[in-house]
Amino acid sequence: RPLSITPLPDVLKPPAARARRVTFKGEVVASGRPAGSISSAKGREKRGPSSVPPGLAPRPHAVPDYVVRYPVIRSSQQREGYKGVFQDQLWEYTDLLWEIRSMLPREPEAGSAGKAPAAHTVHQDWAFLAKQQRCEYLKQKLTHIKARIQEYDRDCAGTF
Repeated sequence: RPLSITPLPDVLKPPAARARRVTFKGEVVASGRPAGSISSAKGREKRGPSSVPPGLAPRPHAVPDYVVRYPVIRSSQQREGYKGVFQDQLWEYTDLLWEIRSMLPREPEAGSAGKAPAAHTVHQDWAFLAKQQRCEYLKQKLTHIKARIQEYDRDCAGTF
């Protein structure tokens, strides 16, 4: 049945026609329901055969940038480049690691009467937390690059 639109007194033009939205199978529409779901009279939705229950929908997984930037090594020249990056980043990682360790409170020595400073005060410092995150990132990146170099070396050892 056709809709009748009553114009508002302040509006001279009729509203612009809305573009038709094309939805694909399994796509979530503006209502938040998959396109294949149908609302029943009781307000619950019936799922089509291809819809996924909301709790089981796959979540996006972020891939670290170094996985994309450092793919499998294909040449000895590329291996040398990875080795150079590894050496440079290793210096930064060890410096950060020493700095972080020096900021952490030390364990009280046996027989010492004094108490160690509270560890939570160090962890509240945003600069300290940023350094910790950078250190963890570098550790994972170095591990990835080292694994790529080792894979290349292992593969090359079998070709001779």
